[in-house]
Amino acid sequence: MTTLSVSPALSRQDSASNPVPRPSPGNSIVWLIGERSLKAVGGVGIGIAIARLLGPDDYGRYGAAIGLATLAKELVMLGIDRLIRRDLARHPEKTGALVGTSVTVAMGVAFFVAFMLSALALTTIADPLTRRLTLVVVWMALPQAFFSAELWFESTCNTRPLVWARNLVWGASIIARGCMVWRGNSVFSFAVFALVEWAVTYAVVWTLFKKLSHPIQLSFSREQAAGWAREGWPALVMVVIGATADRIMVVLVQHLATSQEAGYLNAALRITEIWWSLSAIVASILLPRLVTILRDHEEDFPAASQTYADLSFLIGLAAALGVSLLAPVLIPLLFGPVYAPSALVLVILFWAGPAIYPGVARSQLFVLHRRLHFDLPMVLSIATSLLALVFLLVPRYGAIGAAVAMCASQWIGIYGVALLFPSLRLASHSQWRAFSAPLRLPRVLAGIPLLIRSAPAAAESADDSTDK
Repeated sequence: MTTLSVSPALSRQDSASNPVPRPSPGNSIVWLIGERSLKAVGGVGIGIAIARLLGPDDYGRYGAAIGLATLAKELVMLGIDRLIRRDLARHPEKTGALVGTSVTVAMGVAFFVAFMLSALALTTIADPLTRRLTLVVVWMALPQAFFSAELWFESTCNTRPLVWARNLVWGASIIARGCMVWRGNSVFSFAVFALVEWAVTYAVVWTLFKKLSHPIQLSFSREQAAGWAREGWPALVMVVIGATADRIMVVLVQHLATSQEAGYLNAALRITEIWWSLSAIVASILLPRLVTILRDHEEDFPAASQTYADLSFLIGLAAALGVSLLAPVLIPLLFGPVYAPSALVLVILFWAGPAIYPGVARSQLFVLHRRLHFDLPMVLSIATSLLALVFLLVPRYGAIGAAVAMCASQWIGIYGVALLFPSLRLASHSQWRAFSAPLRLPRVLAGIPLLIRSAPAAAESADDSTDK
C-alpha cells in the first residue's frame, strides 16, 4: 500500500485533540462550483462590460498585463499546492507548521517574482500602456503568498465559510467595477482596482482562517520546506515552464500580431479559463477524499479513480459540444459585433477540455503515489509544442492560430507523450479507458457516490497516521 506522509521532523506541538471537521466532499464541491458559477455569470458579465468599454485594443493590453499577473500568482505557489493540500488532509494535527512554512516560503518567493517580472516588463514590453499596467498588477503576487489558508478550508472540505468570505469581497468589487464602467474609467484604473481587490480578498480569507483554526499556532519548519523541495521540484519546473508558456499567450499575440487580435483572444480566454478552472476546483476537493479511500478502503480505489477519469472526460466533451453550437450566436450578442472573431477562438479552446480535465485527474493520482515527476514530460511537451505552434501560426492567423496552438498542445502533451513512454502509458490506463465512458454512462453515474460520500469526522493521531 502506498504510504503518504510528510516530514517526520515536523513539530508535534499542534493540538491533535482538536479534530478538523470533515463535511461531505460533495457539499464542498457544490459550494465551490456554485461560487464558480456565480462568478462565471457575474464575472463574465462585468468582463463583457469592460471589454465593450475598452475595445479590442485596450482590452488586449489589459489581458496581456493580467496574464503576467496570473503567472506571478502561480509562480508564488511553486507548484506545490497539491502537496500542501494532501499533507493538510493527511496530517491535520500539523496544520500550524504546514501553513506557517508555506506562507514564509511563499512570501520570499512573491517579492522575488514581483521584482523579476517588473524588470522584465521594463526591458521587454514595447507598448508603454501595457508596460504601465504590468508594473501594477504583478504585485498581486504578495497577497497570493497566503494561499495555504484557502488550502486548509479545501483539505477539510469545510469550504462554506471560505466561499462566503471570498464572495463578500467579490460582490463588492463587481458593484465597484460597474460604477467604473458607468463612469468610463481608463484601463489603468481597472488594473489598480484588480490589485486592491486581490489584497482585500486574501486579507479577509486569512482573518477567517485565523479565527476558525484557533488554537493552531503557526510555525516554520526548515525540514518540511526541504521535504517539499525534494518531492516538489518537478512541480516547480512545470510551473516555471508550463505556466509561463500559458500566461504569456496574450502578450505573444500582441507582439506577433496586433493588440486587436490579442483582444479577441483575451475575450475568449475570459470564458475558457473559468471553465478550465473547474477541473482544478473539483480536484482540490477530491484529492483529500482519494487520500481517505486509498488509506482506509484500498480495494475501492481503482473504481473511484476510474470514475473520476470518466467524469472528467465526459464533462470536457459535453462542454466542447455545447460551446460549438452556441458560441457563434453568444459571442457577438454578449461582447458586441466587434468581437465576432472571438467565437471561433472560443470553440477551438473548448476542445482542449476533453484533454485538460482527464489530465488534471491523472495528475492527482501522480500526487497520491508520489510520482509527480511523471507530469514533467507532459508539461515540457505542452510548452514546447505550444510555443512552436504559436510562432508558426499566430503571425498568419492571429488569435485563431493561438487557439489552435493552445488546443493542439494540450492533446499532444496529455495523450501524445503518454504513448511514447511505457511507464506513462501504463499510469494513464484510467484516462485511456475514459474514452469509452459515453458507452458506460450508467456505470459511471453509479460510481459517483463512492467519490463524494462523507469522509471520517475524527482526525487520526500523528502516530497512527505514520503507522498506516
